[in-house]
Amino acid sequence: MKILSVLVLLILLSTNCANETSSISTSGHSLDATQNYSSPTSSVENTNLTTVPKATVNVETMELTSGLIPFKACEELLRYFQDEALERVGPYGLEGMGMGWGPVPLALESFAFEDSGAVMRAGPGIDFSETNVQEAGIDEPDFIKTNGQIIAVLQDNTLHIIDPELNSSEPLSSLRLDGLGWGSEMFLAGERVWVMARTDLYSLSPLTARMIPEGSWEPHTTIVEIDITDPTQPIQVASMVIEGSYVSARVVNDIARIVVSSPPSDLPFVTPQGPSAEEVALAANKQAIVGTTIENWVPSYVYESKEGNVTQGQLVDCKQVSHPSKFSGFTSLSVLDVELTSDMKPPAATSVLTDGETVYASPENLYISTTDYPEIVPFAEENSQNIEKEYLTSIHQFTMKPGEKTEYKASIEVKGHLLNQFAMSEHAGNLRVATTIGAPWGFDESNESVVTVIEISDEGLTEVGQVGGMGKGERIFAVRFIGNLGYVVTFRQTDPFYTLDLTDPKTPKVRGELKITGYSGYLHPIEENLILGIGQEATEEGVTTGTKAALYDVEDLDDPKVVSTWSPGSGRSSAEWDHHAFLWWPPEGIAVLPIRDWKNDKAEAVLLKIENGDLEEFGRITHSERGSPPDAKPEFMIPIERSLIVGGEIWTYSFPHSAYGQLQANLMTDLSVSKKVQLPNLGIELIPESMPLTTMPPTTMPPTTTAMEWLLPTPTSMPVD
Repeated sequence: MKILSVLVLLILLSTNCANETSSISTSGHSLDATQNYSSPTSSVENTNLTTVPKATVNVETMELTSGLIPFKACEELLRYFQDEALERVGPYGLEGMGMGWGPVPLALESFAFEDSGAVMRAGPGIDFSETNVQEAGIDEPDFIKTNGQIIAVLQDNTLHIIDPELNSSEPLSSLRLDGLGWGSEMFLAGERVWVMARTDLYSLSPLTARMIPEGSWEPHTTIVEIDITDPTQPIQVASMVIEGSYVSARVVNDIARIVVSSPPSDLPFVTPQGPSAEEVALAANKQAIVGTTIENWVPSYVYESKEGNVTQGQLVDCKQVSHPSKFSGFTSLSVLDVELTSDMKPPAATSVLTDGETVYASPENLYISTTDYPEIVPFAEENSQNIEKEYLTSIHQFTMKPGEKTEYKASIEVKGHLLNQFAMSEHAGNLRVATTIGAPWGFDESNESVVTVIEISDEGLTEVGQVGGMGKGERIFAVRFIGNLGYVVTFRQTDPFYTLDLTDPKTPKVRGELKITGYSGYLHPIEENLILGIGQEATEEGVTTGTKAALYDVEDLDDPKVVSTWSPGSGRSSAEWDHHAFLWWPPEGIAVLPIRDWKNDKAEAVLLKIENGDLEEFGRITHSERGSPPDAKPEFMIPIERSLIVGGEIWTYSFPHSAYGQLQANLMTDLSVSKKVQLPNLGIELIPESMPLTTMPPTTMPPTTTAMEWLLPTPTSMPVD
């Protein structure tokens, strides 16, 4: 790449100065438009560029699946990238590299079959709870896991192992993991812990330094394998660093499917410093594209084995890369297969050239969606708003057959955008997708929500049915599919709760509609005919007033009812947008949700008892400051972020502003504190106690807050707790 950059500079600096003053800049260089650079024109034909043969495709010899086109060799893949890039490059660089604008998705991820025993089950254990997941039997990553024998916590890139049987104030062990960045999460599989994290230049290790050039801001993903055979001495045994940003992962049949999104890297573009230098920059950028190699476009990896051997190479074989018939950008969306019950190996992956945002998995298929927002048009231009409303979401299907590698199968487009992973659900050979169509920004009278039924077959994905008309002028706030039924919540001022009958995929029907104040942001099945909703109460005008839990009776689909509600009058629960923060413990009929109450300056885990169709508060759990008695009120809120059950105790995890996390165990019988574990700080600079946080909402996104929850406004202009 250094040689390529030098060649570009030599081309641009090959002539003498003239009289203008505008310039273009490269990495560490400023190029003046007053110089007579070689043929500064806007067309490839009029520059001294090396020509690239147009890629050709023999459709007769190619297998097409819903527009899917595979590549046969790296030369063909490189020509495709170069041809598409030459058509789209401008003086300021390249469009279509995954930097599009649009509403931020509420959640970036998402998921019965026989239990292998080696990987944690997605339903509750005999006497312990597990991560709250979408589909039973399909595990989802989180920063805290338990198998009933240990509790594993990822905090500040440190893995802590806790023995819930010991009455100790310290963890069993703590292992600092170098090279991880933000958003670390993990799977617990037998005697191994697998960690996935986004990595940047602030989180370098000897291995990541091989991949991330000094000063580079390009995203990378780190995967770490940790041996916990002896939980008192966890050992980091293998690592892998991949070009691209970690999206999410799912475990099916002991194999983790890890999703990584990789834009092109090290493209040596120049940038004009004024209008008069734009033609020069355009010519230079086109020449740079012609000089690229496959390494610029396809992600690479570095892998360090258990024995300490380091290898690196191309993440995906060119024959395992495909692209939709419609150009979908230069980003490689890759799915890695990682066997959790054996040692880490060099990656096996498949890729499609598109972006990826939301992940959902069924036992046999992995689906990744991305919203294809139209080009932003200035508001002054005619029909700009109409263009804005005509946007689509692409859904890409990857097959996960037992004993076979993950393969990219098909793609389909649906109108509008998805809320989160719960907007997709596979059942009986059909994929059901809930979207909001109309203007993507906030609320608009053109908005309405629809559920589309897509048939899954060997030929691809085909739309066979659709039902709409839900929430006119509103947008989806919650959705859940259960078997042949669906439940959708839309909101603007009131909360229409819709029941759907999806028994006939060709004629899905809206059976019932219930309007109540407030909204539900998360729906959880409690019993066959009971759905629990977690969200916000609101006035008749739509002004939110605090956390609300509502119990819906859906026995009669034509006449759903709210049979019980609970609302403390203030606060907000992260369970609205992060379902991993919610716990449902069927043996005791207890639901647990964390609440932060800025109005009353307190943070708690609230336990709700559900029995005989009734919803009542069972109790509350709070955390005290480090070294303080359990019942001491903290000076500042200590937010509880997760809860889990082990034996007869409920364990809660918090991460206060002092950067010392803690776990606390309370007896399920009377909620008295039975244990308290302080997690040590390993190499993290703490916030001084003399610099307390205010009681206003934080100015940085909390760890359990998704991008949409943090960036987008609540249904009103200002949240009211």
